[in-house]
Amino acid sequence: MSQRISRRNAVTLVEILIATSVFSLFMISVFGVFEYSRSGFETGSWRIQRQKHAQTFLLRLKDLLERSNHAYGVAPNGATERVAMRPTVINQEWLNQVASTTNNGIMYFSITSPYVPRQDELGQSERKGKWKGVGLDCKDKTLKLYMTGVWDQMPSHTPADVGSPDLDRFEFGDTQGDFAFTIPDVGAIGVFVAEATQTTDIGRPAVFLTIELLLEHPKSRHPVQITETMTACLVDRTVDEVVSFPSGSFPTP
Repeated sequence: MSQRISRRNAVTLVEILIATSVFSLFMISVFGVFEYSRSGFETGSWRIQRQKHAQTFLLRLKDLLERSNHAYGVAPNGATERVAMRPTVINQEWLNQVASTTNNGIMYFSITSPYVPRQDELGQSERKGKWKGVGLDCKDKTLKLYMTGVWDQMPSHTPADVGSPDLDRFEFGDTQGDFAFTIPDVGAIGVFVAEATQTTDIGRPAVFLTIELLLEHPKSRHPVQITETMTACLVDRTVDEVVSFPSGSFPTP
């Protein structure tokens, strides 16, 4: 009688071990399916959010680039005359090529309203021009686009040619509309400059400036990337007025 019980217990133990193993495999499979589904959902959600974010970011940058200009003054006869050339400055590391992001400044330029002199015969008072500086920097794969009317808020390495050419006529300090806009997960960027053709008509662009962003999912097991591009049409620029500085010229702290 006792022998039969021992045999039955031994068989039961084996059955338990088999059942436990099967159940463990089943749970591992279920967990794997769940994890795969969750990962797929997170990746899809990241892709949608980052794509919209990148498009908004690039549209904002496009608007600023197309408003970039030189410094102008209004002559007594009412004509607008260039007072000084204000270049668009690009880091050589990303000029006409897509390269991985590093902790560096990428691009700088300015937007300046014209200076209007005092004209007593017309009863017109002096109206100084307002300077705005625009920068595009990268830090830890996060791009930062910003506009400021305060020169001291620009990075210390910003080329002086981007600033006001004459503080008596084009002043700093106008903070209306200043902003900063960031986008993370930027693995690479490229800035492409091309000369436009048929630019003899007033208002036609002279330069096309294209920005390409490559965003990378920071946690995905497999490479997940998004590429977004934007082309700005620069009217108040020639190719010679888009200048480059050597790689490493604009390190971000």
